[in-house]
Amino acid sequence: MDDPLRNKLLALLPLQDLNFVMGTSSVVEFAQGDVVQEEGRKITAIHFPLSGMFSLLVVLKGGRTAEISVVGREGMIGARAGLGSHTSLIRVVAQLPVQALIISAKDFRSLIADSTVMAELCLRNADVLLDQARITAACNSFHVVEERFCRWLLHTADRAESDHFILKQELLSEMLGVRRTSVTEVANRLQKRGIIAYSRGKMQILDRRVLEGLSCECYRLLRRNGS
Repeated sequence: MDDPLRNKLLALLPLQDLNFVMGTSSVVEFAQGDVVQEEGRKITAIHFPLSGMFSLLVVLKGGRTAEISVVGREGMIGARAGLGSHTSLIRVVAQLPVQALIISAKDFRSLIADSTVMAELCLRNADVLLDQARITAACNSFHVVEERFCRWLLHTADRAESDHFILKQELLSEMLGVRRTSVTEVANRLQKRGIIAYSRGKMQILDRRVLEGLSCECYRLLRRNGS
């Protein structure tokens, strides 16, 4: 599983750049719910997921949070450190168990200085995250909880690379910015219709076609965006 080429950005690097990453990085694992980066703190490492999913959260007064984007094997976390900004504006949480390759911010900046390809990939990653944030903001404004819930399940299944995964309702309610009771109500409705099976934190998608039909169009927009 710790093959660096599982990360789709690292897979695009020239051999010389990839060798630099391999020589200056290590592989770490995060459990579901682990906080990987705190808002307002210095970015000390860049994370390239090899499996699982990170959630990027805006933290408001009183500790309320809202998810603005997610990152799996298609992206990286902490690229701001390579683009000149050393402080994180968001909180990063492992929403699924994550295995990631990490490189120090110092070594990453050295790579960026010498690698046009890595610099371009940083900019591409930033564009994808910005588009995700824009679409998510519109989604949160105009779509009901059930549509957003279905979208989130589909994104999670894509990054879990399985229709079976662990789902903690308290984490999901934070991601969607709704009450936990709202998440429970939606999950119960979908389960009664035979679309999902959910018990003791274990989620299984039984009918993906119907789930996609119930999701808002934001799922397809984000997929086309490379998210």
